[in-house]
Amino acid sequence: MGSSVKSSYRGRTVIIIVALISAIPFGIAWHYARHPELIEKTSNYGTLILPSQRLDRSLLMTSPVSTTKDLEQINGRWLLLQVVQGDCNTICAETLHKTHQGWLMLNKEIPRVKRLLLLNPSEKTQTSDAVNKDDALLISALSPAVLNGLTSALGEKPQPGTVILMDPDGNLVLWYAQGFDPYRMVKDLKHLLNASQIG
Repeated sequence: MGSSVKSSYRGRTVIIIVALISAIPFGIAWHYARHPELIEKTSNYGTLILPSQRLDRSLLMTSPVSTTKDLEQINGRWLLLQVVQGDCNTICAETLHKTHQGWLMLNKEIPRVKRLLLLNPSEKTQTSDAVNKDDALLISALSPAVLNGLTSALGEKPQPGTVILMDPDGNLVLWYAQGFDPYRMVKDLKHLLNASQIG
């Protein structure tokens, strides 16, 4: 009789332990679903744009500075967007250098990524040597609709030296503040390009 009770007790204990072990992964998944920023802190260098925001790509081509044919290269590609509100000063030039160096570090993935400089047409922007000598850089005027979309995604107007990553579907994915580390940005890019079937 005592043996039977012990056996029954052990059986229930095993079932409870198995149930708890099975529930733990669901509990962890639920926790991270409620707090996605915890994942972001450990997996991305750039700041994840939450909630996800989409920008109509055609708005980037409304006032091309580069030739229309060149600007059409942005279609179906990942984009590194940089906004210049006034002159392309030291911060602007340093950021262009970082994105150019990062772009070169992509090696075989280079064709999947383009860099686009957005100039504010209401400002008398003086393009520096950093802009004029950069053959891999595409340039367009910054429309109010694009500025509003970027401001909404970042929670503020893009500051000098900020870079925003857009995927081939027009989703704004990550952003990098002035002074970002180009090597860590490239690590983000390579991770996304390897995981993505688009672009």
